[in-house]
Order: sequence, then C-alpha cells, then structure tokens
Amino acid sequence: QMLTLSSERFLKIQREAPAEFQQYLVQVTKYHAAKTVKTWLVGKWLSPREQRWAPAGTHFHQFVVPPVIEFRRDCTYGKLAAMRLPKDVQGLGSCEYTMERGVVHACHAGGVVHCLEGWEHHEVGAIDVDRIDVVWKAALRHGLSPP
Repeated sequence: QMLTLSSERFLKIQREAPAEFQQYLVQVTKYHAAKTVKTWLVGKWLSPREQRWAPAGTHFHQFVVPPVIEFRRDCTYGKLAAMRLPKDVQGLGSCEYTMERGVVHACHAGGVVHCLEGWEHHEVGAIDVDRIDVVWKAALRHGLSPP
C-alpha cells in the first residue's frame, strides 16, 4: 500500500516496478487503510496521532529528516541512514541534532560527495538507484564511513 493523495505520483512509482508486480502496489489515501500493515516505509514525518493507525509490533523504516518521534513502545523504529565524516574534515559546519558529532544524514553526506567529485548533475527529487553504488564508492574513497 502506498499512502498518497497524488494519483500521478502513485502511477509514476507503480510504473517503475516490473510489470508482473505492479498490481501489488495499491494506492491508499487514509492512514487507517494500513491498520493491519506491520512494516511501514516512512518518507514523511509522522505525528504520534498518525502512528496510532499502525498495529502493535509495527516496524517503522525511516528515510525522513527529522526522524519521527519514537512514540509507540509496542513498535520499533529504524535508524536514519548516515555517514561519519573523516576525522580531519575542516571548514564544514554541520549540526545534526539527532546524530553524534561528526555524523551526518546520508542525504547531507551525498551533497558533500557531490561537491568533492565536482558532479554537475541535479540530485533533487527521486533517488537514481543506478547511482547508489557510484556514490557509495566515492564516499568511501573520500574517507566517509558508516557510523
């Protein structure tokens, strides 16, 4: 189930799936439609009220900044993707209030790598899955590491 009010966005994402699996992605427009779904992929911030629609035992996989409040004691919450900056980094101001010192959200690490590599392509919007390995290898080459 994909919660979105935008039929255009839903159809775009549905078409990205292999043809034989497209039928399994269903658009919903209300949180209560997921009251039996125990795995939530969260791409926008959820209030405690919205989280109440999830059944006990749900795991929230997050890729949203800031992270959702871990409101439910009967659910689990994934950590946000992040990278540790090299210890010798200078001149880069960063304050990630949910991360330890020297650790930045993956999206911010991607921006740093983009700059270091001198890339000129546009990175706003949907993730280009074909570039994930390229960016990962470049990050490691520049001394970034998993936290």
